[in-house]
Amino acid sequence: MFSTLLERLRRLRPAGPASYAGHARSALGALLALLVTALVTRAALGAAHAAALPYLVAPMAASAVLLFCLPAAPLAQPWPVIGGNVVSALVGVACVHLGDPLIAAPLAGGLAIAAMAFLRCLHPPGGAAAVTVVLGGAAVHGAGVGFALNPIGLNSVLMVLVAVAWNNLTGHRYPHVQPAVRAPDARAGFASEDLDAALDSYGETLDVSRDDLASILADTEQRAAERRAHQRSCAEVARPLPASLTPGMPLATARALLLRHGLPSLPVLDSEGRPLGVLSMAALVAAGGAAARPLPARARRATALLFGRDAARTVGDLIEMTFVAVRDVAPLAALLARFQDGAQQVYVMDREGRLTGVVGPGDVLAGLGGEVLEAAA
Repeated sequence: MFSTLLERLRRLRPAGPASYAGHARSALGALLALLVTALVTRAALGAAHAAALPYLVAPMAASAVLLFCLPAAPLAQPWPVIGGNVVSALVGVACVHLGDPLIAAPLAGGLAIAAMAFLRCLHPPGGAAAVTVVLGGAAVHGAGVGFALNPIGLNSVLMVLVAVAWNNLTGHRYPHVQPAVRAPDARAGFASEDLDAALDSYGETLDVSRDDLASILADTEQRAAERRAHQRSCAEVARPLPASLTPGMPLATARALLLRHGLPSLPVLDSEGRPLGVLSMAALVAAGGAAARPLPARARRATALLFGRDAARTVGDLIEMTFVAVRDVAPLAALLARFQDGAQQVYVMDREGRLTGVVGPGDVLAGLGGEVLEAAA
């Protein structure tokens, strides 16, 4: 039973890797922000008011957790921090007039949440700010709206200013700017409406924006596809060569093979099956079309035929040395680089240099269910 309890408690730990350097950075930044806020606010209150009013309210320590540990969180942005604390304090000022703190304090907390949600400045420490006003005693009650502005308003502004400086100096952007959202329907296996429906069905407010969540999910899909691409080899998606050519094959035969298989090119192999190059349909078109040739070219062609020196009678006369190939044991990611460079098809060779197959973009798409090509787009 005890081990079961420990396992359940272990599962309650927040997800994500622990970064002790990051925690130290956050703690030091929070300490600095609270110190600066206390010193400046005390000076702003003056000696008389500083003796009666707190120059650093307790909710600021809670705000510091968000500002320095979770600077990208929506609840830690400037408007929620400043607006949430001040609006909640004003709600607390209004609830003070109810008299009995037993009723006023809970009501202040609940109404503060409602006000922050309505004004889109939800900030957890704001609820504490509202209760702090109610339970703050005679001096706080006497300050009224002024207490909401100073120290609570001034505290909040100073905390945000220090957070801006500290986070940016230590490599963390703040305020958090929404990243350029990569449309999920273009990069991942889900569409925008799928994400919206999932969030609606979840039924809770998440401390992450919809755009950030979409970007994280799309990036996860991409990384998963890249991982699978590295785990699979080119040979797994290659299909057998539909046909091949030899250097001595007549051009008419080669043209018929290209047309029959609907391919832009075919490999030219030597007697041992090793590639010498390719013959493309574009090369055949350029070599043919005598009617489109200028007169000097037609004359040279006729002279070559007359003396039996036709410059384009066999495949070997039009062979192209541009040959895109990968090893059969290479990871599938190697194919993506070739296609991104503009290759229409990529040949696969064994360790002896013999062709064993050919891969087109559609083969990769079929082999991995479309994930790799969409991730590389």
